[in-house]
Amino acid sequence: MDVTLSRALSPLVARWVALAVLMGIALVETPSAGHDASRLDALPRPAERLPEPIRLPHCAMPIVEWRSTSALPVETSPSSRALAVVDATCLHAFESYGAFLRSKNLPQLRAEPDGLPTVSFLPGNVVLDGKSPRALNDLPSRFEAVAPGCCYWGLYVESLNHLFVRNDPLTKGASGTIEANPRFVRTLTHEISHVLSSRLGVWSIVGYDRKRDEDLAEAFVAYMGISFPAESSTQDLALHRAGSAESANP
Repeated sequence: MDVTLSRALSPLVARWVALAVLMGIALVETPSAGHDASRLDALPRPAERLPEPIRLPHCAMPIVEWRSTSALPVETSPSSRALAVVDATCLHAFESYGAFLRSKNLPQLRAEPDGLPTVSFLPGNVVLDGKSPRALNDLPSRFEAVAPGCCYWGLYVESLNHLFVRNDPLTKGASGTIEANPRFVRTLTHEISHVLSSRLGVWSIVGYDRKRDEDLAEAFVAYMGISFPAESSTQDLALHRAGSAESANP
């Protein structure tokens, strides 16, 4: 190559090399706060999974993860009483969903749901530990790619085929006794609607719309006789601690 031409090209080559380096950095640069957000982050890692999935008689969604809340150990642990609440909620919701869809004149592609999701029960109350690492509202890291806002009591991520739900099937009753938590039942009923509308192929026929899916889940909650709205974390904590509905009123 001519020496003069070589000297003329040197600055250009240098600029191309610099650009290539910058492009390489851009390809590996994390999108926010040093964290490379991935939908897979939301899934439990091997060490976070239960030694064996919990399989319930009437809830064909294996429970692969359960994290309790230290401030509410009885209410948030996978005891036989807590699992009975989960199973009963599944039973009633699964049995009723076909009739519910017919009441809304909605078709279903399949008679039975296929490929039901696995389930994680995680802390959801952001006043307690609901924003701690590996909690349902751990949005800046584990859930950033699937839940861009706060706050969730439950979350079905179809692309992962995984359901994330609050961890408190039990609560204190008005007399201070431990009983089924109606707010948990509400959340799980709502999320089962998301699961079944997807896995029965409702949206494959009529076309998916996020708002319509959310409205349908709320309509199913009402269909199942649940009339109270979703509560805030502060209201939920008052109910857990005081055991009376009056304490949760704003």
